[in-house]
Amino acid sequence: MQLVILAAGQSRRFGRPKQLENVYKNKTIIDYNILNATENNIKDIIIVTNKELEERMSKRYSKKAKIYSSDFERKTIGNLYTLYSILDKINGDFIVVNADDYYEKSVFKKAKKFLNKGNENIAIVTYKLNNVLSSNGPVNRGLVIKNRKYLLNIKETVGIEKNNHIIKDQNENVLNGSNLVSMGFYIFKKSIKDDIKEYVEMSIKNKLYLKHELRLTEFISNVKSKYKIKILKTNAKWTGITFEEDKKDAYNFFKNKC
Repeated sequence: MQLVILAAGQSRRFGRPKQLENVYKNKTIIDYNILNATENNIKDIIIVTNKELEERMSKRYSKKAKIYSSDFERKTIGNLYTLYSILDKINGDFIVVNADDYYEKSVFKKAKKFLNKGNENIAIVTYKLNNVLSSNGPVNRGLVIKNRKYLLNIKETVGIEKNNHIIKDQNENVLNGSNLVSMGFYIFKKSIKDDIKEYVEMSIKNKLYLKHELRLTEFISNVKSKYKIKILKTNAKWTGITFEEDKKDAYNFFKNKC
């Protein structure tokens, strides 16, 4: 079982590399996620970053994880391509997470239980939308529609923001705070590597990356007719950093937690 941390983003809204940003007691969000994973005995960890950060990331994390970089002709091609770029380093079932979102120990425990006992090939850990918004600006989330335990649809929804207790996306659609969303915590059986490879290579051949980023939510949506995709709900606490102002919220989160 491997943990893949996607850390190739450019951190444009934050203004500097979030992958290296200390949030509390000289620890980054990556540090805390690695700690929670290893406490669940998930110790085979890969961090995928970009070429510009590879050296700094190696200095920071090489004792805790294997560091690789993803590169392409565009600065941003999307998190699905980032995962695709290191598929040959994955040799078993795997968990994929974001570098700038914090996941509690209980979430890694859910993932491990799924991989040990589940018959499905893919699972998504979901949170309530109201619990995963920034108070400092609009964010993107994968809105999930489910039928009992399984995914019916997932849609990348951008510009989600809460004002005066009302949540809207960038198109002014009103959203329910109880809606389930993906926070980038995906669980895959190793056989899914072939589907990822096929989908990304088809997308590159057809130059879809010129139109939009290649996202994991898009891949999941594409294979939902082929696989039953398990929805794992959690009430675990969340924090993350998108904007500079989010750092204060993350600091207070870990201060209260630790």
